[in-house]
Amino acid sequence: MPNYYIRLIGPGSRGRRVAGALLRDVLDVLVDGARKTVRLRFEGKSGGPGRTPSWIVPAAGFDLVELREGSTVLELDAPRLGDVVHARLAQEDLFEEVPRDASGLGLFRESIDEALAGAADSERFDPELLETIQAWTGVLSQGIEEIEFGNATGTVTRIAQPQLETARRLRRETPPPQRVRVTGWLNVIRHSDRMFSLVLESGGSLRGIAEDIDPQVLASLFGKKATVSATAIFRPSGRVLRLEADHIELAGEDFSLWSAEPKPLRQPLNEQSLRQAQGPRSGLNAIIGHWPGDEGDEEVERALRDLS
Repeated sequence: MPNYYIRLIGPGSRGRRVAGALLRDVLDVLVDGARKTVRLRFEGKSGGPGRTPSWIVPAAGFDLVELREGSTVLELDAPRLGDVVHARLAQEDLFEEVPRDASGLGLFRESIDEALAGAADSERFDPELLETIQAWTGVLSQGIEEIEFGNATGTVTRIAQPQLETARRLRRETPPPQRVRVTGWLNVIRHSDRMFSLVLESGGSLRGIAEDIDPQVLASLFGKKATVSATAIFRPSGRVLRLEADHIELAGEDFSLWSAEPKPLRQPLNEQSLRQAQGPRSGLNAIIGHWPGDEGDEEVERALRDLS
């Protein structure tokens, strides 16, 4: 029995007849979203330079089983992660445990739920994955008013333009990456992809990725207080989502300056804050009717010269 479905609702849906471009766009979002989500949950980032690791393709895979009436319904079947990525799951207890019976489509739907709900402090999406979630807009532009993303248990995620505006706002409000230095105890190192956990003096921890650092250097610093030089990737809330480290060294004696979680130096522009309400004595209303008066051209020219 298929374990997921996509229902397309609106004048653009024609039952079992589906426009090729519409079907392509739906599947593109699902494929890209499932792959990015699986990579985010296992490796701490949804994208990056280079090829997608080969193991992610089966982990995020799914089959289109059937097209049926009821607006337009795509029946989908996705394998359990425990059946396709045994080795990766065996290490997940070091970080965030991914359920063995979860699937790539299921993880993607969790990320969609949190993005559409405006969860600004979520770890279930990053800027790249938010862009993929926003790509549902292309499906809605083809005569589709709402998308239902459901599963066999009856749980349904509803995707419509107002909810996608929430995801767009989260992407807009996410602070840009910035260079940081932060000190803490290098507590966990995962050999397969060089992920690490840095425990701060406050007791909190940050997740990091050290792809370009020698594994022997990482091993020598395990359990020690270290200073990490990295690019910080932020959540929309302004908290650190991950550290992309390029240098890690033993912390010096004076490390207090770097012992707190980094904060973004620049915040994205809030367009709403620029919109000031105009009253009867402010904005244009303060000017209209007051100037120009009955001054002649010579008087205006003389006043401008005095001001310059």
